[in-house]
Amino acid sequence: MYRCIVGIIRVLVLLIWGLDVEGAENIPETSGAIIAGNHTSFLDPVLLAVAIKRPIHFMGKAELFQHPFLKWLFSSLNAFPVKRGQTDRQAIRTSQERVSEGHLLGIFPEGTRNKTEHDLLPIQGGVALIALKSGVPVLPAVVSKGERRGLRRPFRVVFGAPIDLGGPKKANKVDVARGSEVISAQFRSLLSRNN
Repeated sequence: MYRCIVGIIRVLVLLIWGLDVEGAENIPETSGAIIAGNHTSFLDPVLLAVAIKRPIHFMGKAELFQHPFLKWLFSSLNAFPVKRGQTDRQAIRTSQERVSEGHLLGIFPEGTRNKTEHDLLPIQGGVALIALKSGVPVLPAVVSKGERRGLRRPFRVVFGAPIDLGGPKKANKVDVARGSEVISAQFRSLLSRNN
């Protein structure tokens, strides 16, 4: 179901807006990794899914899973819920299982939508914690609008170089804070290149 729906959306995105992808060679072909995206629009998960040929298992806010149809739809698309504003141990466990099985995990480490495209909200510790516990790399991804071409202004998705935080290992608060700082610095570097 995932490939079918994303395939249809990909055609629509390319026809209506266009899409430029940079850094796709950084995405592992078969092993697990965390795709950590900036989050300025509800289209961000859609555009990441369209930009990557492999399925992504997105972590989404628990509120999206409260309606039975939406719960079925998102679960069919490999997504799973996370309770925001608290330590959700079940979501962390599910994340570790997915990346350990060789899947791509999609996460928006700012924790909520950011109303500014040119700055970054504080990075939440979850992405660093999952990376440290599982030992998989984090790939920062910046979604933005590209330069106008005629009547169209294509979307742009840029993937940064993989960030290896070490592991797998037990992570303490200091490790998570340091890891979050490294991820944040890479994000800011990508954002500055795209503005």
